[in-house]
Amino acid sequence: MDITQELKEYKQDVNHEIEIYLDRIIEETKDIDPFVLDAMKFFKKTILAGGKRIRPILMCVGYKAAGGTDYKEILKTSISIEFIHAFLLMHDDIIDRDDLRHGKKTMHAHYRDYNKLFLLNKDADHFGTSIAIVVGDFIYSLGNQVLFESQFESQIIIKALNKLQKVVGLTCVGEIQDVHMEYRKQITEDEILTMYTNKTAKYTFEGPLQLGAMLAGADNDFCENLGKYAVPIGIAFQLRDDMLGIFGNTKKTGKPVGSDIAEGKITFMVKRAYTNATRVQKKELDNLLGDQKIDASGVKKFQNIMIDTGAKEFVEQYMQELIQQSQKSLEKINLENNAKQFLLALSEHLNQREK
Repeated sequence: MDITQELKEYKQDVNHEIEIYLDRIIEETKDIDPFVLDAMKFFKKTILAGGKRIRPILMCVGYKAAGGTDYKEILKTSISIEFIHAFLLMHDDIIDRDDLRHGKKTMHAHYRDYNKLFLLNKDADHFGTSIAIVVGDFIYSLGNQVLFESQFESQIIIKALNKLQKVVGLTCVGEIQDVHMEYRKQITEDEILTMYTNKTAKYTFEGPLQLGAMLAGADNDFCENLGKYAVPIGIAFQLRDDMLGIFGNTKKTGKPVGSDIAEGKITFMVKRAYTNATRVQKKELDNLLGDQKIDASGVKKFQNIMIDTGAKEFVEQYMQELIQQSQKSLEKINLENNAKQFLLALSEHLNQREK
């Protein structure tokens, strides 16, 4: 299976549905308020600027894996999880103080600058943050509405909506854990992995796969077995994100390399580096981590410590173990064959991605 081509075709289909839906929302907003209209147009521009669409894709694959056959309807419905994702990212960008995503201004940065250019240039940062929070809330409501308006059986929709709220709730738990850990002196690797499970694995992989399977009428056992595939690959996905945050290419990731260092993030790899580091290396890490003015030289020093302490190699090996665990779990599930081959190929692809 050519997984790259499969992902490309899925993404094109999802983007088409996003565009159709947001064009409808934009049309409805014209008679409501010109500023809200501007925000919806900007949101459409940013959401279509990039992104892997892994969540709606997995929602479609989960549906097919459980025997679902109405691809048109699951495709239309799958954008619900992408809107939920966009809502969470808007708030996450505020927390992380990120001004760019996919090479474009984030919502809060755009309206901060909008304030400076067109408004009173008063409390511009607060204005941008406020707009991004509320627009994010609005997009969250759209995500729920998409699922609520779908043409699946009403009982199945209610079950899926309930699952979606649990996924969002658990993601918020993971985000709270993440923020809390940034301000603590001591955290453990197990705590970091628990946060990764809540914030990424269950939200990006388990939730979408199970939502799709539910909409196809799958029972709880089937969904739980899908979770055994999803959680390990989800943790590996986050570990890969951590790797790209330090060693990635800005042109490919759309995010400044070193931004995670500047924010002071204690990722699993960073924690492992601290564990293995010499006293001199620990002091260097302390100086670099959280330095919001870190330059290319500082990033290079940080990278070298990740390599010299063996942290980078350890994480790479651990990712491979998680991928193998994930793949083995598929052998125990009775899946539609194309969906099974897709999930196997996806696990390898994600472990090698550069963005």
